[in-house]
Amino acid sequence: MRNHLTAPAARESARRAVAVAAVLGAAAFAMPTHSGSAGSTSTSTTGSDLVRAVVSVRPGVSLPLHVRGGQVLQSFSHIGSEVVRAPMSALTELARDVRVTGVSPDRAGRVTGYSTATGSGVLAPVAVGGGAGRKGVGYHVNVALLDTGLTDTPALNRASGRITDGVDVSRLAKGGEARTSGKFTDGYGHGTFLATLIAGRRETKDGPVVGIAPSARIVVVKVADDRGRTTLSQVLAGMDWVAAHAKAIQVVNLALSVDRPTAPAYGADPLTAAVEHVRAEGVLAVVAAGNKAKEVGDPGMDPQSLTVGAADTTSRHVSVASFSGRGTVAGVVKPDVVAPGVHMLGVMPTGTYIYRKHPEGRTSGGLFKGSGTSEATAVASGVAAAYFSHNLHATPKQAKAAVRDAARAIHKAGAGQGLVQMVGSDGANAPESDAGESRFNARAWNDNAWQDGNWVDWLASSWSASSWSASSWSASSWSASSWSASSWSASSWSASSWSASSWSASSWSASSWSASSWSTYGWGNR
Repeated sequence: MRNHLTAPAARESARRAVAVAAVLGAAAFAMPTHSGSAGSTSTSTTGSDLVRAVVSVRPGVSLPLHVRGGQVLQSFSHIGSEVVRAPMSALTELARDVRVTGVSPDRAGRVTGYSTATGSGVLAPVAVGGGAGRKGVGYHVNVALLDTGLTDTPALNRASGRITDGVDVSRLAKGGEARTSGKFTDGYGHGTFLATLIAGRRETKDGPVVGIAPSARIVVVKVADDRGRTTLSQVLAGMDWVAAHAKAIQVVNLALSVDRPTAPAYGADPLTAAVEHVRAEGVLAVVAAGNKAKEVGDPGMDPQSLTVGAADTTSRHVSVASFSGRGTVAGVVKPDVVAPGVHMLGVMPTGTYIYRKHPEGRTSGGLFKGSGTSEATAVASGVAAAYFSHNLHATPKQAKAAVRDAARAIHKAGAGQGLVQMVGSDGANAPESDAGESRFNARAWNDNAWQDGNWVDWLASSWSASSWSASSWSASSWSASSWSASSWSASSWSASSWSASSWSASSWSASSWSASSWSTYGWGNR
C-alpha cells in the first residue's frame, strides 16, 4: 500500500508551500545568456515565467540534467542535485521525469537561538566521561563543520594547526562566489560555539577543557552568513564539497534541522539524499534530531545518519530534553542516541551576534551557555572523532553502530539507544548490523518522497508565477557545473587547486524564512 498524503494533509502541505513562496520571493526576470558556461542552457523564455529551484536525481543519473526553457545554474554531482532557473511548466514536467526524485524551491533558513535565564552549566567532557577531553583524543581525525564559520579563540585557533578553512559558500545565493582561501570567520557565533564542544581545549590557562576531542581538526565549511542565514542550495553546496573531499574527512557535523517537505510523512528529499551520498563516500554524518518534540527534523530523519537528540544532564537523573525531536521514520527509530544538550558550556567570541544579543548566556567563568540538539550533535561528533582516532579505517556505518552500542540506556522515550559514552576498545569490532537500519522500510520512504504524488501536486497547485515577487531577484547566476575533486589531499590540506572564480554570482532575496532553523534551542538557562 502506497503511503501518499491524505487530502487534508496535502492541502496543508500546499498551504505551507504557498506561505514559503510568499516569504521567499521568486525568480521573475529576463534570463541572461551564459555562452560556454558549463552545464547551462537558456532560451528566450520571458523573465516573468522563471523561478529558481533545486532538482534531485536518482543514483546514477548524470548531471547536469537539461531543463526545458530554463538554465542549470549549478550542478552538485557528488550528491545528485542541481540548482535550476526555469518556467513553472518546465519544473512540473521535470518532476515527472523518471530520472528525477523531486523539485523544491531554494528555501532560505536561519540559525536561531532563544533568550534564557541564569543557572549553572555543563561541561561536555565531564558529562560524557571515559577519557573525553584528554590530550590526544581525536588525533588524526578531521571533522567538517557545516555552519556559520569559525573564529579563533584561545580554546581553538588556527595557530594550533587544528583548524582548516575548507570552503565558504555563505554568499552564493546572494550573488557572491565560493571562497576556498582565507579565514572563514564567524560573525554569528553558532559555528564557533559548536566547534569548541567538539574540539576545544582551555579558554583560560586555569580553565576547564571544553571539547570532547581536543586533538581533532575542524574543517570549516561555512554555509551561513553573519546573521545565521542560509539557503537549501548553500547547504547542498557544502555537502557536495564534503563528498568531493571525503578521503580527507571522517565526520561531518550538521546541526541544521528544517521542517520536512513531505510532512506529515517522512520521505526522501535533497538533504537526505546529500546525507546518503556523503556516507557512501566514507563520511559519517552526525545530524541533529531537531528541537520539535515528537517530530524528527530534516535531514536528521534520514535513516543512514547518526541522528542525535538532546539529553538533560544537569541533575543526577538524566532525562531526555523536553524539546528534543523523536519519531519513527520508515520503520527506523530516531534519534539513534542522545547527548548532553542542556546548559552546555562552550566558547562564544565576544564580538559575535549571539554574544551581543544574548547576555544571559554569559557565565562568570568566561564561557557561554547554550542548549539544543545542535549542542548535542557537536558532543556526539566529538565522540565519533574519538572513535575514528583509534579506528581510522572503520566505515561510517560501523562507526555509527559503535556509538550506538556504547550508549548508556536511560529508558526514556526519545532516547534511542541511550546517552552517548566514549567508545571502548570493543568498538573496533562493532557489527554494522547494530547501526539500527535493519527495519528500514524502503517502500514507505520512497512512496513519501517527492516524485510519487506529493511534489507533483504541490508544483501544480501551489507554485504559480503570480505567487512570486519580481523585486527580490537579480539576473545573475552561477556558471560552474561541478566541483573539482582533484584537490585538497589529506596530507597537504591545500585548497589552492580549487578555483573560487569558477563560481559566479547567484541571487537571493534579502528576506529570510525563519521557519527553518539550526538546532540550538536557547542560550543561557533555557
